[in-house]
Amino acid sequence: MDLAVGASMRVRVLAVVSTCFLASSLPCLAMAQDAAVRPEALAASPANPTERIEAPTSPQAERASAVATISDPPSTAARNTETSPLAQSEAPSTAQRAEEESALSQSEAPSTAQQHTDSPPPSQTTTATEPTESAPQPATSTVVRGTRTARSASEVTLGRDILDAAPRSGAVDLLRAVPGLVASQHSGEGKAHQLFLRGFDALHGQDVEIDVAGLPVNEVSHIHALGYADLNFVIPEVVQSIEVTEGSYRASQGDFAVAGTMRLDLGVREQGVHIAGTLGQYRQRRLVATVRPGEDPGTFAAVELGEGKGFGAQRGYGRAALLAQATAKLGDGFTVRALGGSYVTRFDSPGVVREDHLLTGASDFFSASAPRQGGTVSRHQLLLGVELPRAGKGRTRLELFGVLSDLRLRNNFTGFRVDPRGDGLEQTNDATVLGARAEHRRNVTAFGRPVTLELGLGARRDGVEQTQRRYRESDGTFFSDEVDARFTQTDVWGWAEGQMSLGRWSLRVGGRADGLGVEVFDALAFRDPRFYDGQGYSRSAFGVHLGAKAGLEYALSDESDTWRFFASYGDGFRSPQARSLSEGERAPFVSVHGAELGARKDGERWALQLSLFGSQVENDFFFDHTVGTTVYTGETLRTGLTASLQARPVPGLVAALSGTVAHAYVKATDTMLPYFAPFVGRAEVGWERPLEWSWLGGEKTTLSLGTGLTFIGPRPLPFDERSRTVFLTDVDVALRRGELGLRLEVMNLLDSRWRDGEFVYSSRFDPNAPASLVPARHFTAGSPRTASLTLEVHL
Repeated sequence: MDLAVGASMRVRVLAVVSTCFLASSLPCLAMAQDAAVRPEALAASPANPTERIEAPTSPQAERASAVATISDPPSTAARNTETSPLAQSEAPSTAQRAEEESALSQSEAPSTAQQHTDSPPPSQTTTATEPTESAPQPATSTVVRGTRTARSASEVTLGRDILDAAPRSGAVDLLRAVPGLVASQHSGEGKAHQLFLRGFDALHGQDVEIDVAGLPVNEVSHIHALGYADLNFVIPEVVQSIEVTEGSYRASQGDFAVAGTMRLDLGVREQGVHIAGTLGQYRQRRLVATVRPGEDPGTFAAVELGEGKGFGAQRGYGRAALLAQATAKLGDGFTVRALGGSYVTRFDSPGVVREDHLLTGASDFFSASAPRQGGTVSRHQLLLGVELPRAGKGRTRLELFGVLSDLRLRNNFTGFRVDPRGDGLEQTNDATVLGARAEHRRNVTAFGRPVTLELGLGARRDGVEQTQRRYRESDGTFFSDEVDARFTQTDVWGWAEGQMSLGRWSLRVGGRADGLGVEVFDALAFRDPRFYDGQGYSRSAFGVHLGAKAGLEYALSDESDTWRFFASYGDGFRSPQARSLSEGERAPFVSVHGAELGARKDGERWALQLSLFGSQVENDFFFDHTVGTTVYTGETLRTGLTASLQARPVPGLVAALSGTVAHAYVKATDTMLPYFAPFVGRAEVGWERPLEWSWLGGEKTTLSLGTGLTFIGPRPLPFDERSRTVFLTDVDVALRRGELGLRLEVMNLLDSRWRDGEFVYSSRFDPNAPASLVPARHFTAGSPRTASLTLEVHL
């Protein structure tokens, strides 16, 4: 049997096994109902965890317990607690999710329902044990965790202790802790990273849905790449946790949730004012200031200023960012939240280096291929949210959001291959996003069993103006227009998901519907008949996508840290490029059908996940750097295995280890898809301890060490080529005494000459060289060893 048929069967086997597993469980569920399991027994089961260690706290303390810095380091890890996807877009979210799980679950009991309706629920997070009197108690980066209970084998929450374990130069570096994810920055400091996950080359975001505290990051029908997701506006110091849902198995996952969804929750760990100034190699300068006025980590303001020359030609950058959030509890049970921010950057881009030019000495490793490359970006956003008073067994959240963004990008991947004047492209994309969402969660009873029901609906309108022009390499003037269009794209959605608990079994069923409407005006075709394609200057299209979600869970015992086994299925999608649609066309969503089998064990000190996944994409495509357009490949298949471990074996030590093996190829041609990452390994290890040496200030001094290790196996490239293996080591050392701290970070400690991106296509960067269409290898250089020193002041 050939590889295409074999992998196709593997994907279908996963889907069939998952479906059969769900169907075969129905007799067991009926038997469980006949056995009349006592409600109190169900309440104590992992599927309906209402019996928790609880202590009444203030609302601010409840939120602070999520992922907040405390002055007394905990001696044991906090227990994981349950939450709902309803709150995944809220921030501060983790403890609030645990809080509402406790309240909603306990509201099933008549004796406690009124209590949870009339008063704030107690925190569901188990608090850490108190340190001994002799233990030092400085304000450190130790955290108390309150994480959601996963609904699939591959869902994971990365707390601030893990995010702090290794050096992070930007918000995207935080994503490197996500199991199996690779983030490549091959076009300068201000451009969105290229992402790889679960066998998908997600380009700049087309297969990974990203959300920051309720604000959508992915941009629809972007001129440079579908789902363009630029996270550079996020200040890494205010990211409290990252919730990862790999795959497309949850009904709340929307557009671009093909390989998975990532939600960044925001909050500042320490109360007061924090100022950090950084000086580093290559003229790196950075200043960050955060203010947290009260006990609530979700109420803060932060500002970042940074600039640098870069480690080679045409790598300079400058940026400024502001993020602020406020939450407040009003009378009658109302909770309101406001999040706003602004960001602006200008950056240069070096382009690519031809491998044969490097070998002949015509270029060095860090050379730039062509001048004038780079761009500018700005983004401004505002979100307003309200949580309505609890009505019996339900909770409701409403949110309004708006985003203004613009991008101007210049790049030239091929030199003078297409035109003797130069192949440089300037792309602009100005977008206005307006949206609203409402989500409701309540506990109901069906067939005598408790059911958690979640409902969501929303709408998002994107108004976009975009252009693409060719410019002369000699002076940067334009000589040809290729795109000049305006369009609106509106997505209206609704979803529902229900989870029924039957003893150790738990059954989840859901669905999602999205309606997409597009209106396009082709201004270029209107003024230049050469570009008129007969479809009309103004066009409109509409389409609907329906997706099913299902999951089955079995727990080996009633203990909270027992092994749990999962079978999951989900339909995901990505929306089409608006400009490609013709008049009256049914908008062709790209659909993915995914299945997963796995197991996990979540304990106080150890959390282990194992998952076998597969996905089928009906009409896939990838971006071809040769011509700068999208190439459709037809049906593609992906299979793989992921294993991850989070460990907190002793106080002060945290580790996160993960490895992912994936395979992706085109079914019709039995060829591997280019660029995806077949093997990714990542290790994050952090260690922190108080020092009692008198010459360092005794108990008020804290030492922390951290390292991040990355391994990326050879990736397939076009024309049967393979990329080089990548292995990177990052380290940091920090010392803090009272209000002052000093941190040394070294990226790429071993000074590896690694290639961040590798491509194969034809090019001609010497205008006097003979024209050739012979493919050649190109690469973008990864950063060399880079050291920086940060002085921190905590007031």
